[in-house]
Amino acid sequence: MSSEKFITLKTSDGDEFKFDETVAVRSEVIKDIVQDQDCASNIIPLSNVDGKIMTKVLLAAKNLDDKELRDVRSQEVVDRITGKIPEKIREEFGIVNDYTPEEEVRRENAWAFE
Repeated sequence: MSSEKFITLKTSDGDEFKFDETVAVRSEVIKDIVQDQDCASNIIPLSNVDGKIMTKVLLAAKNLDDKELRDVRSQEVVDRITGKIPEKIREEFGIVNDYTPEEEVRRENAWAFE
């Protein structure tokens, strides 16, 4: 059985980001919150941070070349896209579908063009 302890950061818009506690407490703010309050539920509300900002913070971790933060960021992306159709993934990340209608048909029916 794993002895890892996880902390969930819940943003003002309800998004939840799950971290290994050893990674989460690298932030002095989170560390202070964990030490100052009873975190029996392991959910820490971030009333002044929304999901988009939190995602940007995780993406910025990539530039720090921190393996643990990179792993957390990667898992967060996996969690956000698992089970979603491409249109919902585009919506989730603000990606514009730049396929023309003809390219879309061609892509969906690639087997016919082999």
